[in-house]
Amino acid sequence: MTKNINKEILFYYESRQNPNGDPGFENQPRLMPDDTILITDVRIKRTIRDYARDVLGETLFVDYDKDGNAVTADQRAKEIIGNIKGKDVIAELIQLTFDAPLFGALVTVRSDKGEDGGGDSHKLTGPVQFGLGRSVNKVRIINPTISGRFVGKKNEGQEKQYSTFGKFYSVEYALLKVHGAINPMNLGKYYSDNEARNRFEKVEEKLFECLWKGTNNLVTRSKFPQRSILYIEVSYDSTSYNDLPVLVNESQDMKQFATGLSKSPFDFERLIGTLVERKSRVKNVKIASCDDIREDVKLLLSRLRSKQIPVHEVEC
Repeated sequence: MTKNINKEILFYYESRQNPNGDPGFENQPRLMPDDTILITDVRIKRTIRDYARDVLGETLFVDYDKDGNAVTADQRAKEIIGNIKGKDVIAELIQLTFDAPLFGALVTVRSDKGEDGGGDSHKLTGPVQFGLGRSVNKVRIINPTISGRFVGKKNEGQEKQYSTFGKFYSVEYALLKVHGAINPMNLGKYYSDNEARNRFEKVEEKLFECLWKGTNNLVTRSKFPQRSILYIEVSYDSTSYNDLPVLVNESQDMKQFATGLSKSPFDFERLIGTLVERKSRVKNVKIASCDDIREDVKLLLSRLRSKQIPVHEVEC
């Protein structure tokens, strides 16, 4: 990796379920006053982690233990590393896990006096970070009543059936917009360590697959169906702009109470103009799209290439 190459990510995906429920409010979608909904960076990172573990067979630091139980950070580190006393815990986790070299880690190694006896903290911020995501469109929340019927305990020789009712929240449709950044210098002192840097580069190569396919693979009751729509990644030399979300605009139809992806939902004019202005700093542009917008993206690729912007399309 060339030093000081920073990347910005813009990712859109759609949901017809509950993309990120709020556990403090009956797991309802995180509705804002303007009728859009929020998704947290934790949700996005969980999607990436779960795909890396379940499909790619990677070991995660932020995960349950081998028996499926919740654990503290130092317990999880011990399960992965073994004895962590006197070791560089972060260096070990970078080599042995998928998520620590990407998202960082925080581990407190407690002293022999126990939890009240203090300890040493090992911390890495992590090169890959995401901001809060938000829906492009205004969202209608659906709240159907759900029920279940089970056989209860025997009472006087008879089995009694019970019906239970619960609340369930979903969205009619949401097109969600997520902004991310990759800054290898966030590895801190580990950036100058060839083994640590090489490990980061190796797992970072899998980031797109984990985000794109991980979103599509979330076949759970609260997440299905979801679909990846558009991914744009811009690599800059020795600078960060952090403005990729404002360089792509969405059609007015998509900003209302949309019920699906409209025809030509994205406006790339500002993106093209800005990348041309920054051409000396742009090292590469990577783009992926769903079939619905493939023709629009082919035109975008053609226009960028005509301006000598290094760009390639990723097969999905």
